[in-house]
Amino acid sequence: MLEAAEVDADEDKAEEERANLAELFKQAQEEKVAYLELNQNLQRKLAEYLRSAKKTDENKEAEKSVTDQEQRYYKCLSQVNELRDELTRLQQLHDKSSLEMKRRLDDKERKATEIKEAFVDFKREILKGAENSRTSKPIPQKLIKSFEEAEAQKDVDVEKMRLYNINRRNMLRKLEQNLRQKEKLADGLHLIDFEQLKIENQTLNEKIEERNEELLKLRKKTTTTVQVLTHLKEKLQFVQAENQVLKHELSDLEVELTSKRDVLTQIKHERDALRAENAARRQQRGLVSSEELLIDFEKRRLALLAKKEEVEKLKSRHGMLTKQINDAKAQISASGGVI
Repeated sequence: MLEAAEVDADEDKAEEERANLAELFKQAQEEKVAYLELNQNLQRKLAEYLRSAKKTDENKEAEKSVTDQEQRYYKCLSQVNELRDELTRLQQLHDKSSLEMKRRLDDKERKATEIKEAFVDFKREILKGAENSRTSKPIPQKLIKSFEEAEAQKDVDVEKMRLYNINRRNMLRKLEQNLRQKEKLADGLHLIDFEQLKIENQTLNEKIEERNEELLKLRKKTTTTVQVLTHLKEKLQFVQAENQVLKHELSDLEVELTSKRDVLTQIKHERDALRAENAARRQQRGLVSSEELLIDFEKRRLALLAKKEEVEKLKSRHGMLTKQINDAKAQISASGGVI
């Protein structure tokens, strides 16, 4: 669980950094376009200035010397060259910054992809090892695929909301800068727009928090379900092993009971034969006249009582083991397992 939480945290951090880098790259591209437009505007203004200067020179050609015109011309050329150098430097700076941001963005995207794939593989392995608590069968691939698709859709929604939130925050930052630069917050309308953007941003933040909470609950629920399934599987295996031991003990007791029953049946036959023989002898002569018969009769009677007590004990033990097996079967049925 700790490993999954760390992977989630790294994945969220990488996605946020990737979104920030993408936004910075977009801003750099916009600044580049703005500087190009500024360069074009400056060139247009320079052309207009040169045209106006030419007209002024034509009007005052008699009053100005060629040297003054050349100085002004060279001064304008110097300004143009300085502006071009500055534009080239800014373009190189922004190109370098754009390339660096693009490289960092690619690294972050690659790292985020690796972390995401590793996390998906980790969850897939957990789901493959899980089993159904009722049927003890593995979770079907179709169900695992549906879980992955649902979670992937959640991730896409969360990423969209994150990007939207970052765009909104950047937009809010730009608007705040414009408002501070223009110093027109006291105007009324700007303040209303600012407050409206703050309200919209707060609403979007709340939606993002709700989506994050839903995603966290889904991940916790998945982890808890896997743990419960594993626990039930281990418990079922333990109960099945205990049931097998009880079955073996019951089988041994049944064999022993059958043997004792056979012995008891044989003893009963012997008893009946002895009774018949004793009755016949009593008819022939009384027991009082034969001390040996009385002693033998007493021994057989005591042995018969002992056998009866042993049979009763075996019956009691058999009933107890039968009850234990029934209780184990009921426990297995209650836990959703099979015997």
